[in-house]
Amino acid sequence: MKKIFALMLLFPVSVYSQSWLGPEEMAFVDDTTLAILEKDAKKVDFFSLEQKKRVGEVRLDQTPSRMIRVGDDLFVSCGELNGEVVKIAIPERKIVRRWTGIHTPSGLAYSGKWNRLFVGRRFHNDILVLDGNREGAWEDARIQIVPAVREPTAMVLLPDETKLYVANLLPMVASDDSTISGCVTIVDVETLKASHQQLPDGVNNLRDITCSPDGRYVFVVHTHGNHRTITSQLFGGWTNRNGMTILDREAPDSACVYLVDDFQNGLPNPWEVRISPDGKLLALTIGGSRETVFLAMDELIAKMHRDMNGVSRNYSFFFGVGSLSQTMTRVRMEAIQGVHALAMNDRYTVSAGYFTDNLAVFRRHYEPKNECYSEYSKRSYQRAGVFTETTPEILPLGPAPQWTAERRGEVYFHDGDLSVESWHSCVTCHPDARVDGMNWDLLNDGVQNHKNTKSMLYCYETPPCMITGVRENAEVATRAGFIHIHFLPMDEARYQDVDAYLKSLRPVPGIRRRADGSLTESARRGKRLFYGNRTGCSSCHSGEYFTDLKLHDVGYHNESDIHDAFDTPTLIELFRTMPYMHDGHYLTLEDLLFTGRHGDVSGRLDKLSPQEKEDLVEYLLSL
Repeated sequence: MKKIFALMLLFPVSVYSQSWLGPEEMAFVDDTTLAILEKDAKKVDFFSLEQKKRVGEVRLDQTPSRMIRVGDDLFVSCGELNGEVVKIAIPERKIVRRWTGIHTPSGLAYSGKWNRLFVGRRFHNDILVLDGNREGAWEDARIQIVPAVREPTAMVLLPDETKLYVANLLPMVASDDSTISGCVTIVDVETLKASHQQLPDGVNNLRDITCSPDGRYVFVVHTHGNHRTITSQLFGGWTNRNGMTILDREAPDSACVYLVDDFQNGLPNPWEVRISPDGKLLALTIGGSRETVFLAMDELIAKMHRDMNGVSRNYSFFFGVGSLSQTMTRVRMEAIQGVHALAMNDRYTVSAGYFTDNLAVFRRHYEPKNECYSEYSKRSYQRAGVFTETTPEILPLGPAPQWTAERRGEVYFHDGDLSVESWHSCVTCHPDARVDGMNWDLLNDGVQNHKNTKSMLYCYETPPCMITGVRENAEVATRAGFIHIHFLPMDEARYQDVDAYLKSLRPVPGIRRRADGSLTESARRGKRLFYGNRTGCSSCHSGEYFTDLKLHDVGYHNESDIHDAFDTPTLIELFRTMPYMHDGHYLTLEDLLFTGRHGDVSGRLDKLSPQEKEDLVEYLLSL
């Protein structure tokens, strides 16, 4: 022990820097102090902007995902299989309440008026409504379960606490449908009745949502996939673009979508959106570049009403690349990588570098609207009386991280600057290195034959790659992706880092497993069916990764197919890879197995009883 301690004293930075912080969420707890949710370090840090240092911390037992501040409390969602939500008292800086046993809790909101805690169960695609006074197992605190759409990962409660708006990360429609896009779920907080507003075609990756201080306008940031084209170029946002949707509560069922990109430079992967408490300034963080974006609220809202031309309901508007170029100010921060977390008050705007463990601190001032600011013209943003410095102070949260190959690969996977004109990154079509629920017409196997996005989990262990097996292995597919989809080849060292990151991916436990990881009785019966002769499932989905590594013709084709046989994918994490088949034609496993009769030429699945069908699906969703 003495020898280890001596080594730590000799090399404190290198030892510490292997434990990255990963600031993912932030909230002001007073005028100058931030609570920072550090995903990789599994803690909440309290950081003083005045003292420029950490002034406290709360350790967490599991990896956190989301954090909100409500009065003197913080609520944090953590974990996967046996996840929990914890309540942290800010003055005492300690955990005072827990709601446990929640699979992958994500988005959060709390209503003090109704004493209700809303928790998005990411892969159950629903929202738990819990009694704020009753801690312990979530089943004991349950008030109701409200259906969402798909992966409810961000929420905002209106100031009057009448409505909850929920951003669903991904689309929940068959990928060959006429409209492929994400939805916003709207919950009546009193009655707990939900409705779902689908956004215009192509809107995807709904990562964050907020509302104006008066509660009238709701803002959602997202990507926009031009998924009906051939991915032959990126120029002008040909393949992927990036946007923000504004919902006006006085114009029900309408939406105003603005792409935030410039004509020749994308803003890849908008990550968070916030509005200052005075309602004057809106800011966005751009996860795929080193940028924070500012817009004056009154100018933005006036533009929206002018562009919508007085239409009050049941109509969506879409404004393309360059729509906000004259309205917004882009600030690039070379010292920041992976700009995710964002916090605002009336004195500061602060954004954080997820991969660089640092903060960019913008100070705000108020000046008369008609004065001239030539002294600040090169380093300030001034519209509608709001003055914000655009040369932020960069503050480290700890020692500069020393990235491993896996971490560098993760950085490259999220970096939009590694594509032509910065229009997208790998994570645009592969959120968390998984799927986006869309079909794409790639150039690797002919054209006009759109195919569904595949998960990258275990892609190195299950060659060949791509749905038609056109890439010999994942190493070849990764390099081809940067060359033919990003149109910016990299050096071999970077490719190897991306390889290392993707090889490090680990699955989330199946959603139908018990909190201790064991199978339910229904899943055990389904497992026997899966491996038995009555279904024949394991004849192709065999081995550790549930694939025989071969191409098969399973009896389903569409009119644009130019191939008969398709890759046998792994079934691990099957619960998060819908829709199913090479063109995403089947939305659910029930559709795939019992309507599409997947690979069942002899009609064996038709002979299963309703209970047996339920058991088989239960097992598949536990993988």
